Amino acid sequence: AATWARDLAPDAFVAVGGGSAMDTCKAANLYSSHPEADFLDFVNAPIGRGLPVPGHLRPMVAIPTTAGTGSETTGTAIFDHEASQAKTGIGSRSLRPTLGLVDPDNLH
Repeated sequence: AATWARDLAPDAFVAVGGGSAMDTCKAANLYSSHPEADFLDFVNAPIGRGLPVPGHLRPMVAIPTTAGTGSETTGTAIFDHEASQAKTGIGSRSLRPTLGLVDPDNLH
């Protein structure tokens, strides 16, 4: 997703789905906004370098379709780092979606 977003360079992002979909969108936004960065630059240490996210990201709207993760409100993106067989993430206030649209009719 990050490579696709880097190549496309969209003006904004819309995440529709559960926590994993929203976290993937956050990471895609981060790496398309900072295409010079290595993937592990912003990943939490000790797996990544844990560098601070420089500057702002593109606008992102998060529309959850499941209840419980709260990913539409947080500045954290969690993922499985397969190379180290660990769950880790990226944390920065910059990752927090610009807008979260929570509609009970969208929740399953």
